[in-house]
Amino acid sequence: MIGSIYLFGYGKFGRAIAHSLKEQKIPLKIAVNNKEELPFANSDKVEVEFINIESDRSLIDLNIPQGSTIICALDSNHDNLFLALALRDIYKNNYIVALSDSIHLNDKLKIAGVDRIIDVYAISGNIINSLLTKPVATKFIQGFINREHDYIFKEIVVTIKSKLHGKMLNEIDFDSYDIIFIGMVDKELGNNFIFKSSGVEHKVDSSDILICIGKEKNLNRFMTDMNLE
Repeated sequence: MIGSIYLFGYGKFGRAIAHSLKEQKIPLKIAVNNKEELPFANSDKVEVEFINIESDRSLIDLNIPQGSTIICALDSNHDNLFLALALRDIYKNNYIVALSDSIHLNDKLKIAGVDRIIDVYAISGNIINSLLTKPVATKFIQGFINREHDYIFKEIVVTIKSKLHGKMLNEIDFDSYDIIFIGMVDKELGNNFIFKSSGVEHKVDSSDILICIGKEKNLNRFMTDMNLE
């Protein structure tokens, strides 16, 4: 049985996690370090506490009970790592879960002493099945894929006329469209799905399939600009 949860962050991932945990009626407390997230919490009628993650006293004053699970879900990789380091030093016996969108960040979070790293690029297929062995990870997955928020998965089939045809993956600017590239099916290598976090570079060709996450309007804009419609 999952005890109480302390969630840090109410941004693009934290908000979805919070919604799912509330549906499960799990005791939840939320802290944010970004004042821009407060209006979202107010609109959702969620109580949050504003903290300074650079202040140990601010974190100590939260008085997180031993046995509670801590989820680090800040939107900034730098802040999430800094927070995980500080929390592990203060709350040595609590179970800490942290989000990551970089294989390099994964290594740093491991060194920081995080108990479970959730790689947002690896949420698919057999990766999900592996994560489901941990109850807190299950709640995160439910929070991310529930349709109450406006983020969706999209399969993008590359055509011969697309601007993506012939490009290397590292040449494609997904960030400017505010979408996340998870992985692809590279037809030259067969029909197996290749995760971005594998660290292997690929050239995009026609008939390849890109899997992305983002808001529908941003995904559609990306497809239009890349001549995929």
